[in-house]
Amino acid sequence: MLQKAMFIVLALGMLVVNGESEAAESKLKGVAFADYYYFASGTKKKENGFQFRRIYLTYDLKWDDEFSGRVRLEAADGGFGSGKKMEPFVKHAYVRYRKNGKALYMGLSGTPTWNVSEAVWGYRSVRKTIMDLNKIGSSADIGLAFHGRLDSEGKVNTQIMLANGTGQASEADNNKKIYALLHLKPGAFQATAYADWEKRAGSEDRMTWGGFVGIKKDGFHGGIEGFLQKRNNPAGDVQLRGVSVFGAGAMNDRTKAFGRVDFFDPNDNAGNDRTLHFIGGLDFEPSKDIHLMPNILVTSFQATGVDNEVLPRMSLYVKF
Repeated sequence: MLQKAMFIVLALGMLVVNGESEAAESKLKGVAFADYYYFASGTKKKENGFQFRRIYLTYDLKWDDEFSGRVRLEAADGGFGSGKKMEPFVKHAYVRYRKNGKALYMGLSGTPTWNVSEAVWGYRSVRKTIMDLNKIGSSADIGLAFHGRLDSEGKVNTQIMLANGTGQASEADNNKKIYALLHLKPGAFQATAYADWEKRAGSEDRMTWGGFVGIKKDGFHGGIEGFLQKRNNPAGDVQLRGVSVFGAGAMNDRTKAFGRVDFFDPNDNAGNDRTLHFIGGLDFEPSKDIHLMPNILVTSFQATGVDNEVLPRMSLYVKF
C-alpha cells in the first residue's frame, strides 16, 4: 500500500512538473526516521526490533510569489507484534497565500502548538516534544491558519488558527478549536506564549496554556518548555501539566551531543501517576542529511512497583 501510494504521488508529481507553466516551481522530497531498539528493562523487557518510526513524502508546488501548496504523506511502523504493514495517510494538504510577511493557510496544515519548540529542540527524529509525546494536541489540523510578522524585522510574530480540532481525522461534531501563539524572536533568543480552546461535546471543553524560552545559534540550541491543560469533565475537572528542559551542542564539525529531561503529570487529582523521562545521545553526520544517532531513553514512574523503562536505540535520520 505504501509503495503504491508513493508511486502515485511520484507519478502525479511528474505530470504536474511537465504540465505546469515554466513559472511554477515544484519539489518532491522525503524524510525517514529508523531505529534498532531494545528494551533493557520495564514492562517490555527484551522486546527489540528494526523499525521505521516515520516516513514523510512531501510534494511542494509554488505557482507564483504569492501562492504555493503542499501535500505530505506519512507512514509509520505498526508496532511490535501487530503484524501490520505501514499504511500512509495524509499529514498535510494545503494551499498558502503569502504576501508582505503574512500568510494564510487553507486546508490541513501545521498547528502552532509546539512548532517553535520542536524546531529549537531539533531532534524530532529521536523523540517528540513533551506536548506531542503526551497527546496534548495535534501537530496538524484542518481549517484556516494565519501566520504573520507584527513588525518589519520579524522579531514579533503571531500564529492564529481556527480548525476542527480533530487533527487529520474528519470533523466529528459542529464544534471547533481556536489556537493562538505569540512568538518573540529578537535574535538567537526565542520565546513563545501559547493558548488554545476546544469546544467539545458534553461540556467537556479543553483549554491549554503553554510557554517556551530558548536559544538557537551556531554550536548550541536548547530551551525550556512548559504547559498546563484543563479538561472539563462532568465527573470532575482534570489538569495535565508538564515541563521539558533540553539542549544540544556541537562537539566538532560532524558530531553533536544532546539531552533532555521531561516531567509529566497526567492528572492533578491523582497522586501516583507522574513520570520523569530522560533522553541522551550523540549525533554523527557522516554525510550531509544522513545522521547516525546512538541514544538512550529512560522513563521513571512515580507509581510503586513499576520498574524504570530503559530503551537503548541506534537511530537513523535521512533526508532525500
